[in-house]
Amino acid sequence: MIRAIILTGLILTAAACGQREVDRPLTLDGAKGPGYEMDLGQCRALAANYREEDLRRGAIGGAVVGGIIGAVDDSSNDAGDALVGAAIGGLVGAAEASAELDELRRDVVIRCMMGRGHPVIG
Repeated sequence: MIRAIILTGLILTAAACGQREVDRPLTLDGAKGPGYEMDLGQCRALAANYREEDLRRGAIGGAVVGGIIGAVDDSSNDAGDALVGAAIGGLVGAAEASAELDELRRDVVIRCMMGRGHPVIG
């Protein structure tokens, strides 16, 4: 089971090393207007604070589900499997919540830039 935790951690670390969705360049339908870079920085700062609690909820929810699965699947009545399940579930839940949060933050940046009059389409 410890191998499963280490493998899961390595996979999640490798996935986290990629470019975040929110940091990708925006697609414009026209030229950048005046103040584009300043507005982009402000919109990204606004998005950075958006819904942090969702990330914590994802980790907690994953840990609960993983613990339940580990306990149910435990044929040796060892509490260690429930703990391992909780650890893996927490890692997976946090990774999923992080990816969803990153997409939500990108949407916030896009809407913010559109609201400031920039021709952002994605």
